[in-house]
Amino acid sequence: MTATTIPTKTNSTSQRFADWAVIGITVVALLAGYLFKNSVESRSVPFTVAGISAQTPQGWLLNTAQGNQILHVTDPLSSGFGTTYTIENNPIAPNATMDQVVGLLILDRGQSLNSFRVLEQKKVTVSGRTAYEIGYVYVESNPNLTHNDIPNIVRGLDYIFLNGDHAIVASYWADENAFSSDLGRFQQFLGSLKF
Repeated sequence: MTATTIPTKTNSTSQRFADWAVIGITVVALLAGYLFKNSVESRSVPFTVAGISAQTPQGWLLNTAQGNQILHVTDPLSSGFGTTYTIENNPIAPNATMDQVVGLLILDRGQSLNSFRVLEQKKVTVSGRTAYEIGYVYVESNPNLTHNDIPNIVRGLDYIFLNGDHAIVASYWADENAFSSDLGRFQQFLGSLKF
């Protein structure tokens, strides 16, 4: 019987250095790509109407505002229901309380949105201002019967601020599957809101 020896391969110092250099360059390239992606996604455009200003995401579609809306922007790259931010400037009675304003808004949403359900509501502080947050869900279906689109489940958040004889309502609507991932960008938008 003969003994067979398997030669062992030893890496030289330069080979080990090359291996680690490739790993290091890959990590740096991934980090640089991530930072570039974030800088592109966080670009914004200033918006000002009637003393209310905010930073809207660059590249989003500016839709025609309806009723008391002064801003309605939608992300054209969203899948399903397009992620949307709106700002409403609603007149209120001189002595209206926050609870009354919130009650009227919930009633309005219940009448205008399909299968509307409130998930949570609470008082919050946003950029040092007292506000009221309402979290809800509704079903968005295309009213055009010629389309065979499946209705979307949309999650929404409303932030209500009292400002003299007006209630400023900043809203966030997103497809249920994109709600959590898109929420951080809405928080930046909400933080830029000034009135």
